Amino acid sequence: MYEGLFLIDNAHASMEWENVVKHIQDVLQKNGAEILKIEKWGEKKLAYKIKSHKRGTYLLIHFNAKNTAITAIRRDFQLSEHIIRSLIVKDDKIEELSQIGLSEVPVENDDSKISEIAETVLLEASDVPVKVADEI
Repeated sequence: MYEGLFLIDNAHASMEWENVVKHIQDVLQKNGAEILKIEKWGEKKLAYKIKSHKRGTYLLIHFNAKNTAITAIRRDFQLSEHIIRSLIVKDDKIEELSQIGLSEVPVENDDSKISEIAETVLLEASDVPVKVADEI
């Protein structure tokens, strides 16, 4: 199971959203992927320009595919004129949750565990030497 996050050019997203989503679906299906879920995250302002774009529309897709197909899928998305940037990651956690069922997932809310972790981080940080800047 994989998760793909796509940053789409706003000009294409606003005028021809269905065509862009269909293009992404076609690329995935051409490479043998089975699409499980598509979620539009909407338009966002980017922290910095990417390929001269200041804004982009995000699309999240969960899909199943063979490991060997991922390289071809990534290449096809890099060549796409609609997609500014894409990120495809293996999604083991969602696969595990779907196999055991969400109702069986234990919920931990142990404040002592949180404070124990915080103390460990603070102790490790105190061992790190700090360089103080000289006064001018």
